[in-house]
Amino acid sequence: MRFGLHTGQHQVTFAELVALWRDAEAWGFDACYVFDHFVPLHSDVESFLPEETDRPDGPCLEATVSLSALARAVPRIGVGVMVAGVGFRAPGLFAHAAATITAAAPGRAEIGIGAGWFEPDYLPFGLPFPTARERSDTLERALEALAAWWRGDVATVAGVADHASLLPMRPSARLWVAGTGERRILPLAARYADSWNAMYLTPEEFGLKVEMLLELCERNRRNPSTLERSIAVRAFCSRDGDAAREALHRWAAGRGRDSQRGAERSLVGTPDECAGQIARYRDAGATHVTIMAHPPYDRSTLELLASKVFGSFGD
Repeated sequence: MRFGLHTGQHQVTFAELVALWRDAEAWGFDACYVFDHFVPLHSDVESFLPEETDRPDGPCLEATVSLSALARAVPRIGVGVMVAGVGFRAPGLFAHAAATITAAAPGRAEIGIGAGWFEPDYLPFGLPFPTARERSDTLERALEALAAWWRGDVATVAGVADHASLLPMRPSARLWVAGTGERRILPLAARYADSWNAMYLTPEEFGLKVEMLLELCERNRRNPSTLERSIAVRAFCSRDGDAAREALHRWAAGRGRDSQRGAERSLVGTPDECAGQIARYRDAGATHVTIMAHPPYDRSTLELLASKVFGSFGD
């Protein structure tokens, strides 16, 4: 099982981000990821993810430029974007950026792409915000082109590429697809992805998605073991379990959220308790766990997980 750290790079300086990634590498994380947003995530949008900052102002570092620089700061672990928004990332331009990141971090690049859900990434910058169906259609075309380029082939995909080639990537980047939509996203993951990520599900919910994904792999005559399956969770870990649960309650109360619902979709408690929760995700089919971290980063939780929990899940 691999363990990744997702560091939403809003409300943070680049120097702070570099310091966290270097520490994560030293602590024992297998990979670090940036998100792909143009403005800080905040709660005045319908699709708001509740771990975020609640502040629409302030810095938000661009993903591909940040990742190229970060890749040079951490020389050993995987580096990636989870995930880019296809609605504002032209596939050809994004593929060239991915190839450059791969050149900066050969054998370590992990590049994700999704439909792009956050409307403020679009409208303030003069970009149209298509319907979910339109964005999923664009994602499918983009993945078809990216898969060809990742193989070293020439891509011809209507609306995306016309007999276009790409700087060869050897080895190619790991291609991520994120999302849980059963009609469009899971079939695309089963067809194109090296890794698939789902966010904030209970082990039972995650297990149901994995079952569907494995069935889709079988239909595509794909060995299911070739698809990495990741669950993204928040974490509240302390040597004092009550302190960890109190941290969760403070987080939930500060955002008007249900702490019980949060606990069911997070790692909460002592290292042993968190290990037990990871084991439930593993038993549900997870082969990768992504810890979601947003400023202010809880460095004590991250270090404790890496030092006292992750080692229990070695190959």
